[in-house]
Amino acid sequence: DEKRNKNKEDLVSDQRERLTNQLYRGTLECLVCCERIRQSESVWSCSNCQNILHLKCTIKWASSSRDENGWRCPACQNVTKTIPSEYFCMCGKIVNPEWVRGETPHCCGQICGKTKGCPHACTLLCHPGPCPACCANVERSCGCGRTSQVVLCSSTVDILCSDICGRSLNCGIHSCLDICHIGPCKPCTKTILQECHCGRNPRELPCDGNLRITEENRVPRYSCDQSCPKQLACGLHPCPLPCHPGDCPQCSRDPAIVKTCPCGKEKLLPGERTVCTDSIRLCKGVCNKELPCGEPNNRHFCKAFCHEGECPPCDMTTPVMCRCGFMAKDLPCAQLTTSPTDARCQKRCTKKRSCGKHKCNQLCCIEVDHVCPMPCNKTLSCGQHKCTQLCHKGHCLPCLAASFEELHCECGKTVVMPPVPCGTRPPACSEPCSRTHPCGHHPLHPCHSWPECPPCSVLTSTFCFGAHELRKAVPCHMGEFSCGRACGRALPCGHKCNRLCHADACNTTGPCIQPCTTPRQTGCDHPCGAPCHPDRSCPANQPCQTKVQVTCECGRRSVTRTCSENSSEYKRIATSLLAAKMADVRAGKSVDTSDVALAASRMSLKTLECNDECKLQERNLRLAIGLQIVNPDLSSKLNPRYSDSMKQWAKKDRRFCEMVHDKLTQLVQLAKTSRQKSRSYSFQSMGAAKRQFVHEYCEHFGVESIAYDPEPNRNIVATAYKDKCWLPSYSLLEVVQRESGHRKVPSLLPSMKKDVIIKESTQLVPVRPKLQPATAGQQSSQQNNHHSNELLLKSSVDGGDLIEVVEEDLLSAEGLNKEACDYNKTDCDN
Repeated sequence: DEKRNKNKEDLVSDQRERLTNQLYRGTLECLVCCERIRQSESVWSCSNCQNILHLKCTIKWASSSRDENGWRCPACQNVTKTIPSEYFCMCGKIVNPEWVRGETPHCCGQICGKTKGCPHACTLLCHPGPCPACCANVERSCGCGRTSQVVLCSSTVDILCSDICGRSLNCGIHSCLDICHIGPCKPCTKTILQECHCGRNPRELPCDGNLRITEENRVPRYSCDQSCPKQLACGLHPCPLPCHPGDCPQCSRDPAIVKTCPCGKEKLLPGERTVCTDSIRLCKGVCNKELPCGEPNNRHFCKAFCHEGECPPCDMTTPVMCRCGFMAKDLPCAQLTTSPTDARCQKRCTKKRSCGKHKCNQLCCIEVDHVCPMPCNKTLSCGQHKCTQLCHKGHCLPCLAASFEELHCECGKTVVMPPVPCGTRPPACSEPCSRTHPCGHHPLHPCHSWPECPPCSVLTSTFCFGAHELRKAVPCHMGEFSCGRACGRALPCGHKCNRLCHADACNTTGPCIQPCTTPRQTGCDHPCGAPCHPDRSCPANQPCQTKVQVTCECGRRSVTRTCSENSSEYKRIATSLLAAKMADVRAGKSVDTSDVALAASRMSLKTLECNDECKLQERNLRLAIGLQIVNPDLSSKLNPRYSDSMKQWAKKDRRFCEMVHDKLTQLVQLAKTSRQKSRSYSFQSMGAAKRQFVHEYCEHFGVESIAYDPEPNRNIVATAYKDKCWLPSYSLLEVVQRESGHRKVPSLLPSMKKDVIIKESTQLVPVRPKLQPATAGQQSSQQNNHHSNELLLKSSVDGGDLIEVVEEDLLSAEGLNKEACDYNKTDCDN
């Protein structure tokens, strides 16, 4: 307690000194307008928290936030009834004090004289902030009052003696048996015996102070609710009351009390009844006593003749209307249990209450505003307190709670001075974070109040999970990472883990299912290929499913087959070859079996048969060798066969077809001259019919085409590979023109317009007077040039004339072999 009081006194002293210093320098800020309070301005000081505000700001604040209970201080929320209108000094003695330079502003310079919970006044000069603790000496008694000591008035030390307390407990019967103590004594825990008024049913009760002790210091009696066993004064009738205090009442049939007949219309004669057991004479009139039924202005009366006791039930009906007006009907008077004006129906009110959330749900409701009686109980914006108002519409009011303790940041270097509104977050601090990180790195982020620090961003050198790669710029919080490569760790079965670089064990996903790599025993030497089976031998009867590339004899045709399919085809070819040798043996010829084995080994992967295209290429190759053509085009792509749908497009939209042809031509030329393996071109968005035309046209250029994006923005991207694309000999428009009867000889390349040799039938007619043979050096340089090494063969289909365009640097008239060039017209047309 002494330490707590000392700390409290230090806070009071700090606040007083801080306010004095700030007022003297003019740096104190008003909590309403957030402007500095100058020494010459009028101020107001809160009597509770001692905060100082502008007087004009205080009046404006109080006028705008006042209600029937008063207005709240903007700092401590203390409620004040009246609105200040005058400027007083800090002690409240002087109105409009003048500021004297060198003295504390807003102070009169007189003795403060304020009291602080004691009869002694403050001895300091007029000052801002709270008064110091009282330092006067007073005499105080101990808890039981037997001893006393002289202490400071502000001291909170308890004065105790070692005697028994002895003060009366809350019951008023027993006394306190504890050692001398401060404050009220504990409640009495003893039990007492309490008797009833009739004395038949005593009971034990805790002596907790709830019983009112009589003046004679006796325990009061209680009523046991049983019938009183006493006889009335007449001695003939028992007491009709339950257990009660005092004497029993007088007998209701006592002749001294009963003077008339039961209905009260006729008086009894004197001496007619002498004892209470004598009968009471009845008159012959109607009872006519008022009954509890009937309307308020039209009550029913008893219609029976004069009688003793209660009146019989009424046989009439009473109009009843509930208070909400929903029910209105006549009820038999015998069924009435309450007053006719207090009837209730069973209709539940379905209207919304004032909060707009809950329904009224009351029976026979007569409310107008339907105020919701439920508490709001929503969490306020501070996140700590609940709304204590009744259930209401709209947002809850801001939390009015405030703390008078300093609010520190995490490191304690930044402080928010009290009062601190509830829900205020810790202040922002620019100092480095003072928490220790598990990684050991110095934190790079500022001080914060979050539960956890941000991830450490120091760059470190870290290996991946499988130690494949060392990266030197990995944030510390990431730790190990996956490099994206195959794990490569050895599995128990002999395979290597093919999962991407991972942290857990390799066999967590189940047994290994990689294909077995053991060579097959069937002669093909391909791996087994079955799922990994370390505990079993490889299956012998399962055909080999390895894909092999099978070609024809010349190598032009190729197809991919499984090894088992190719083996059966190879056996068929080998059998036919062996059958041919056996036929020679039967004919008596000598047979060399070595060529059978040699052919079998050479043809193991050449089980396709050559077709007409292969024969045509072989013929073109021989022709190119004879003509000394460098890099000849041996395929049959010289005569493109365009579909009918493409020809219809050429007739319908010539400009579109010409655009597609030009773009594909430029793409192929760019791919041929580029150092890259392929080049691509993206066409504009177009309809499905035009896209189909572009796909078909790309096939005649050896260009791949793929459509991308959804409708209506679907477009085609054409990709030309350097070693797979070509230029067709005739465009689509040229073919359509030739078929329409318009013969047109294709234009020659610019580099070939000078050196042309025209051959009609088998005769060579030079355009120029004489062709000069090229030297060996010129031929070598010309062979290195791509454009000078091309030979364009263009044949005329209609006239049967053959036009050969040959570069002058490649062929000379003197070196031309007559026999190699003399071929018939039919072969060239094919």
